[in-house]
Amino acid sequence: MYKYAKKIIISVNLALSMALFGCGNSNYNNSISQNQTEGTISLSEISNDSTAENESAIESDDETETSESNSCIITQPGPYGQISITLPEGWKYELRPVDSENLLTGLYGIQFYPEDAAEGFIEVSYSDFFGVCGTGLSEERATLAGNTVSIGTYDNNPHWDFITFQEGHKGIVALTHSVDEWWNAYGNQVFDILDTLSFDTNIQEGGIYVYNKESEIENIGLSFSLKNVSPTGATLVFNQYDSAALAGELGYGDDFKIEVENNGAWEEAPIILEGKYAFNQPLYPIPCNGISEKTLNWEWLYGALAPGNYRIKKSIHYSNANGSFDGYTITAYFILR
Repeated sequence: MYKYAKKIIISVNLALSMALFGCGNSNYNNSISQNQTEGTISLSEISNDSTAENESAIESDDETETSESNSCIITQPGPYGQISITLPEGWKYELRPVDSENLLTGLYGIQFYPEDAAEGFIEVSYSDFFGVCGTGLSEERATLAGNTVSIGTYDNNPHWDFITFQEGHKGIVALTHSVDEWWNAYGNQVFDILDTLSFDTNIQEGGIYVYNKESEIENIGLSFSLKNVSPTGATLVFNQYDSAALAGELGYGDDFKIEVENNGAWEEAPIILEGKYAFNQPLYPIPCNGISEKTLNWEWLYGALAPGNYRIKKSIHYSNANGSFDGYTITAYFILR
């Protein structure tokens, strides 16, 4: 099974019914959002010997860039770089930007699959940390898309399970998901597609939460993260993950403070509001062993933030079972590109 630091990969058996339209995006019976991404690579010495030619007619997607040979250049930008692959005729894809709920792992990427496949896909994504356990795992080195890769296979599977890229594509991971039914026919093409992979770190855009140990208070079992990060706001996510650590009630108010990194030092972001200001003092509860989310717009106080490294601080109120109160400060880091 796959393991990584801040996110548990949940392998969901998706019964994916696809209405396919050539080399464009589609939904898996609307069960997968339109922003999911994934990619794979092809090495003839590793793939299966059997191949199949897909002779289906293909309709052109208005949003898909096609070449004269009906191939499609698919790109998914993100805050760490732009992921691109070229899909031949007969393949479809889903783009998965930051905060997509349908990625197997990673932070953003592309998922692709043969247009006649009933289920399964290849995912290519950027991951800031990807780790695997060694039980039943065999790995081998190869060169793909001009970079060194490690190809991992569990329990003598007839296909590989993951590929991690190094060098100029470091951070890119490819995964297989429920591909058994079509791998013999399309495994070679998967490697060929992955061999077209590019990762351009000069093209960076968007915002994203970045894990830091200051985003967690272990003695009350609380973590703090962000979703939907933009220059003007984000969704705050408070997760009380350890009910045994909580003997009272947790909550937070409207107050916050944003700091920007400047030459290696942290300082408060410039405030654009003239005059004095104050925060309302409601108390939003954080449920025991549960999650509380709240949308925050900081434009009124800080304006639209410029690209850079930031962190937001929030006050946490803890009412103990004995009637006393404790205060904490918890911090979430994020970047804007």
